[in-house]
Amino acid sequence: MKVKREGLVGEYITDALLLLMEKKPYHDISVTELCERAGVTRMSFYRNFESKEGILRKWLAGVTDCFVVESGISYKDDAPHDYFVTLFTHLARYQKICSALYEARLMYLLNDEFDRVFLAIHGSEYDDYKSYFHAGGIYNVFLLWLMRGCVETPEELADKLAGLMEK
Repeated sequence: MKVKREGLVGEYITDALLLLMEKKPYHDISVTELCERAGVTRMSFYRNFESKEGILRKWLAGVTDCFVVESGISYKDDAPHDYFVTLFTHLARYQKICSALYEARLMYLLNDEFDRVFLAIHGSEYDDYKSYFHAGGIYNVFLLWLMRGCVETPEELADKLAGLMEK
C-alpha cells in the first residue's frame, strides 16, 4: 500500500524515523540523529514538521486514509466478520511500528486515528456516543491483541468479535 506524503524531504524524514524506531526507543531518537539519518538539515525538518510526534500523526493519517479508500471498508455495510478480518489484517501489517508506539506510550496517536476515521465515515449514521463506543471498543480490542503479541490470526480475532456483536 503506497502512502502519499508531502514532498521528498518529508518522506525522507518519515522513513528515517520509522527505521530508527525499529532499532531504538522513540524517546532516544534525537532530531539531530533523525536529520542525519534522513540526510536533511534541522531547518528542513522544522520546515516540514513541528515535532517527531507530528511525523507520526501525519504518517498514521496517510496510512489510515489509504487503507480506508483502497479497502472500501465499512462498519455499517460489511458483515462484522469480514469487516474485522479486513481491519485486523491491515493492522497486523504494522505490528512492529504499533509495538514501538506502545513502548513509547504513544498509542493515543493510533486511538486518535480510530476516532477520527470512525467519526468521519459514520458520524452522520450514528450519534457521537455510538460512534465513540464502537471506535473505542475496536481500538481497545486491537490494543489487547497487540499487547498479547497478536497471537490470534485476524480471522480468529474476527470470529471472537463477530460473536460478541451477536449478543
